[in-house]
Amino acid sequence: MSKKFILLFFLSSLFAIGQTKKASKLETYTSRKEIYEIKYNPEKWILTETSDWDVQFHDKYNLVNAYFIEYDYFITDKKLKSTIEDEYKEFGKIKNLKITKKKINDLTVNYFECELDYNDMLYKYQGFIYNGKGGSIQMQYGAQAEALEQNQDIIDELNNGISIIK
Repeated sequence: MSKKFILLFFLSSLFAIGQTKKASKLETYTSRKEIYEIKYNPEKWILTETSDWDVQFHDKYNLVNAYFIEYDYFITDKKLKSTIEDEYKEFGKIKNLKITKKKINDLTVNYFECELDYNDMLYKYQGFIYNGKGGSIQMQYGAQAEALEQNQDIIDELNNGISIIK
């Protein structure tokens, strides 16, 4: 009887080990001024270097793009709306621009959301601008409206991965 119990315990332990989810290994991007870092899951986000932004991410299906930049100046609340509008002017006029204060980790950011009709398709953008040590930073996400809505969970996850290096 005790041999059967030991065998049963051993088999159930193997089954339990096989059922445990493998923890995702996070990778870290460090900003060029080494003030901020972004922890991200490489199974969900692919990092690429870009010439227009410090770094670009895209989801594994290449539907949502995320862009991060560290500016050498501050973007004041007074200039926030015009700065965001200027970023999209070559693609068309943005509409439904909403800017709110939001807390991401220990950072109080100016979070924005907007829409843009481009080539008869509706695109949605969201992101934030934060004025902190060394200037401003911006994180921005963009995709067709349906893709952005369906991937809000991984957007929130990437947002929550940003922090100040202490």
